[in-house]
Amino acid sequence: MITQSVTLVGPTPVAGSERGRLDSTLRQLTELCQGLQAGRLGADPRPLLARLRVDWELHFALEEADAYFGVVLRERSSLSHVIVSLKREHEMLLGQLEALRVQAADTEHWATLAAPAAELLDTFRGHEHREAELLQEFFLRDDGVGAD
Repeated sequence: MITQSVTLVGPTPVAGSERGRLDSTLRQLTELCQGLQAGRLGADPRPLLARLRVDWELHFALEEADAYFGVVLRERSSLSHVIVSLKREHEMLLGQLEALRVQAADTEHWATLAAPAAELLDTFRGHEHREAELLQEFFLRDDGVGAD
């Protein structure tokens, strides 16, 4: 899981605390999945899934803000197709999470949450990896333009 937070324009006080909260929520969801896979039903998953939705909504909003994706678009418009794809993934992830929350609303289905929750976590990790690749491309690519 990617645990670093990148600030492109300047420090944003919410970004660091947001990332820590999201990491905590993701850890708890991983533990829930592991427990369910081992046959332990444990605590009610609904509050955790609700918190993940709030965390993701904030996380995605920060990424889509002018100080993050906006900088990449202004400085390297050739990467716009990647940003469009990542924004679509944000919507898809929230949709998958909502489907999981609907499933969790019925206590009879709690035992079957492990596989779709683990799949959702894997999808999110892949998404974060693609975002890291975008930032690598943005920061490390030498296009021959600049003061040097």
